[in-house]
Amino acid sequence: MRKVLVAALIAGAFTASADDGWVKGIISKDILPAKMGVSSEDAVFSKVAEADIAADRAWQSLKSREEYEAYRKAMHEKYVEAIGGFPERTALNPITVDTYKFDGYVAEKVMFESHPGVYVTANLYLPDSPRFRPPYKACLVTCGHSQEGKGERAYGRMGVMAAKAGLACLVYDPISQGERIQVPSTMNVMGHYRLGVLAALLGKSMALFRIWDGIRAMDYLDSRADIEHGSYGIMGNSGGGTMTSLIMSIDPRVKAGAPSCFISTISDVFSDIGPQDSEQVIFGQLAFGLNHSSFVLLGDNPVRMHCVHSDFFAFRGSLRTLDVVKTTARNCSLGDRYAMTDVQGPHGWREGARQSTLLWMRRYIAGDRTAPDVDVAKCREADVGFSIYKADYGLSGTNHCVTAEGDVSKTPGFRSVYDILKKELDVVESTRERLSGAKLAAAAAKAAGIVQPDKCGLVVKECGSFATNGVTFTKLMVLCPDALVLPAFLCRPEKETAAPAIVTGVNRRGAYADLVEKALSEGRAVLSMDFIGAGEIGETKNTFYGLKQNKDEGLAAMLYTLGKSLVGERATEMLFMASYMKQLTGKSPKIVACRRMAIAAAHAYGVRRDLVGEVELVARPLSWAEAVRTSADLYSYANTVNGALRVYDWVDLLD
Repeated sequence: MRKVLVAALIAGAFTASADDGWVKGIISKDILPAKMGVSSEDAVFSKVAEADIAADRAWQSLKSREEYEAYRKAMHEKYVEAIGGFPERTALNPITVDTYKFDGYVAEKVMFESHPGVYVTANLYLPDSPRFRPPYKACLVTCGHSQEGKGERAYGRMGVMAAKAGLACLVYDPISQGERIQVPSTMNVMGHYRLGVLAALLGKSMALFRIWDGIRAMDYLDSRADIEHGSYGIMGNSGGGTMTSLIMSIDPRVKAGAPSCFISTISDVFSDIGPQDSEQVIFGQLAFGLNHSSFVLLGDNPVRMHCVHSDFFAFRGSLRTLDVVKTTARNCSLGDRYAMTDVQGPHGWREGARQSTLLWMRRYIAGDRTAPDVDVAKCREADVGFSIYKADYGLSGTNHCVTAEGDVSKTPGFRSVYDILKKELDVVESTRERLSGAKLAAAAAKAAGIVQPDKCGLVVKECGSFATNGVTFTKLMVLCPDALVLPAFLCRPEKETAAPAIVTGVNRRGAYADLVEKALSEGRAVLSMDFIGAGEIGETKNTFYGLKQNKDEGLAAMLYTLGKSLVGERATEMLFMASYMKQLTGKSPKIVACRRMAIAAAHAYGVRRDLVGEVELVARPLSWAEAVRTSADLYSYANTVNGALRVYDWVDLLD
């Protein structure tokens, strides 16, 4: 198909005159068909889909309990490494602020520290009936993306239901939700995104901080005399379904999991809605096989998936994952401990799903053999006419708040997760070797995943030329091994007196026409080019949940799950084109890069100064260290190289 496209463009080689307008009018014209606008996204998604299927097949290929255990152990080690490794446990310093007695249960307002000064606010629902005596079996509710956190009625409702059934239930606030304000301007999803990007620069992840909260929540339960220790259930919906999945697959104390409105497949989610917030985007996870099936199978515990048919987490993906899980369970003699409750309706934690969850916890956590098997039809019936406003959902209104002002940042001794990252950066900068020259070039190439020009497999095709106003314009198509095509205009003045230039940015080429004209006036041959995820090939089917104004951000997040960086992909393409321009003109080009192309250009320059003679950055981004130290808002995955700050800062490449 690509050969046909190239042939068609060559056959249709165009002509023009000065009457057609000057540089902007020429380079603004599309080179590729409009349908190729999403080709960058398609090329990366195809790799995601392949890796997701390969991860499923790896589980299904296991043929014994012994193979399962060996694979599970290896996967667990890679998982912990990918999220950044766990910190040392520190003092929880737990306190109980208040206690309320209700009909059939007690609710406590509690707080503990997951890291020193990082306060976790929670409501603990306890049985209060002669039928149930301590120590109680216990479970966690991980909250979804409600601004109210644990104060959201659906989560308090689950706590009440569990307590009335004899289970202690801890419902805790996520980072940047409920009372856990980190910075006042950024809450909920954007708070998770912002932290995730900055953490990635240090090789950490938002998943790490969220999982660690869950681990410390279980440590808190372990610290109480009225709780039976070391055997917990975990449940949650939406973002809470995400965290249920991540935690149940990594901490052996979880003996039963019930994620709701999350488990599908990564490829179905990325296809339908694109990557979601940062805890759902783990660096390299698909490269080593960590996908939704893995979250269900990895913990070696009973799991009941709760799914709705009209969810934006595709139900077809839920069915596929359940099939992978069931097949693996049969092959490896894991028993009949994986199941699904599916209910009608859109995304949300319905009463029927909560009832199903409670039955699952009664059976596998409380060991209640009187708990009936889940009757899915009956669970669906429970949703008919149900209103959460007429139900008992525990600590209502602001009564769920543990702190006086409903804001942990006003609590003495408060430290934000941003503060943890800043301290980590201080340690890193005080201990890392100051690299330069060949050592720095090699380190940057390795961290960013840059492929040298003679090994990247790109090919340049010329697709017709014309001359006007003393400049010859040639359409170029750069063919990539993954079927992606990069469009460019090569603009050559009659007299080339200076080194050539490559002009690029993420917007359409016409936006940079003034920079092209300036370079031409300096006697430079100019390549006006769209690299992956930019210009003509920078459209997207799904704007990224975290940063919708930047179309390339979802692309960067998808690459991140494959263990790659958009910085590295673009730098690879820039180096190939720099080599092409040097061969064409005999001189190493200057790269003029605007905004979100700047860090990639700096990498191309720092890695191969023999190919890139100079770099000019227009609207230069913050250094990575500045971004972490200022808790920068709107820094992005497109500008991030995972863990690079442990070795270098991108601005070091300019020295």
